[in-house]
Amino acid sequence: MDLNHLVVFQAVAQTQSFSRAAVHLGMDKSRVSRVVGMLEAALGTVLLVRTTRSVRLTPDGESLSLRAGPLLAALQQATATLPDRQTLPSGQVVITTTADVGRCILAPLLPQFRARFPAVHVRILVGDQMVDLLAEGVDLALRVGRPGRGGCVARRLRHLEAAFFAAPDWLRRHGTPRTLADLRQHEGLWPTPPKGQRSFSNGKPGAATPPPAVMCSDFAVLAMVASAGGGVALLPTFLAQPDVDQGRLVRILPEVSLGNAPLYLVSRQQRPLPPRVACMRNFILEALGA
Repeated sequence: MDLNHLVVFQAVAQTQSFSRAAVHLGMDKSRVSRVVGMLEAALGTVLLVRTTRSVRLTPDGESLSLRAGPLLAALQQATATLPDRQTLPSGQVVITTTADVGRCILAPLLPQFRARFPAVHVRILVGDQMVDLLAEGVDLALRVGRPGRGGCVARRLRHLEAAFFAAPDWLRRHGTPRTLADLRQHEGLWPTPPKGQRSFSNGKPGAATPPPAVMCSDFAVLAMVASAGGGVALLPTFLAQPDVDQGRLVRILPEVSLGNAPLYLVSRQQRPLPPRVACMRNFILEALGA
């Protein structure tokens, strides 16, 4: 059983309101309701009777509140005597992002974050779909291209560029392209374009797009095909850099930079942010040089 679930339940029991408990805890009302539901599921009993106008304790809820209340108060009093304990963030932070950004940008930051904030645990949700932060109980999002709909606070971190890469062995066997037109003589490994858009061009109206040999929405797959000697890939530079450093890939057409998509850090409109969320948000801003 998660002790934090008891803290949330006790706040609802004392205030007799999910809304007032949410304000007291600095959480969303929907998150408070879900936590109480998880506690009830774990205990196998109903603790609260909810109506549109009121919240009241069941007999089991009253019993748990009477027993847990003094224990939680004692724990809070004990930890309050520790130096700086009140300012130490704790709890879980939920972050959503794409697989590429999660793997190459977010993941390398986490060991240092955990060393600085050991009481804050991180849950990462990976996917290409834009998640509703409030509805899904997500604290932060790292998004590429656009920050999403209104109702959130977005901070632009940096711009991400894409470029062309190939394995040294491929270039030895097929030559090094000198122009975009030369790419027609190579196996092209392109990302799946957004609906209604072509994969890329040289910026001139009507520019032809070389047909791909392999098309995929997952850049990591294209990078693996390229590093195995499968052709010329269009990749985000941040994703390709480890392969470049290891000599598995070489950047070609260095004067060509495509994409230039902004990377955003998105949070809910919640002031003040809970300490567990604020420390992660500030850490990302600091680490990514925003």
